[in-house]
Amino acid sequence: MNQEKIKIRQKIKKIREQLELEIWEDKSLKIQKKFLSTDYYINSKVIFTYFHFDREVKTDLIIKKSFEDEKIICLPYIDWTKKIIIPSEIKTILEITEIKGIPGPKFLKPVDKKNIDLVIVPGVVFDIYRNRIGMGGGFYDRYLKNLPEKILKIGLSFEFQVINEKLPVDENDEEVDLIITEQRIIY
Repeated sequence: MNQEKIKIRQKIKKIREQLELEIWEDKSLKIQKKFLSTDYYINSKVIFTYFHFDREVKTDLIIKKSFEDEKIICLPYIDWTKKIIIPSEIKTILEITEIKGIPGPKFLKPVDKKNIDLVIVPGVVFDIYRNRIGMGGGFYDRYLKNLPEKILKIGLSFEFQVINEKLPVDENDEEVDLIITEQRIIY
């Protein structure tokens, strides 16, 4: 694996992990509200999102509001044997559990990717060219690679996670269509 990628991931992860609770919650709230005000959210019916952990941008408000707006919410069900994620519908926040420290649906209720309108993609670091580096397992890259073109991929990120230099990505890394931070939207 690319040593430069590993170094960048470790550096940004360390900064993210040291975010004070109040700052993490405040910036997450700004990012979620910004997402919820977009036409992408308003016009979507089926959303595939992650549930935050390890100081990732929170997604709890997005999930709660989606339920209120009668949208279908999917979380990644991880098949550890095949090293893939499967969008799985949840009907309530109570259907979320932790497996190997990662929040996901308690039960597998698969949703066909053709029915998904947008995917909210986590990432450790992004660049202004919409490239991303995740946690290193390649789960999201493998999933995003085979998505129909019409499905929008949105990264949620704190501003400090977005760098101006192009990330050292390779053919396995998938970019997002836009990135939403507490300060801007990058197209």
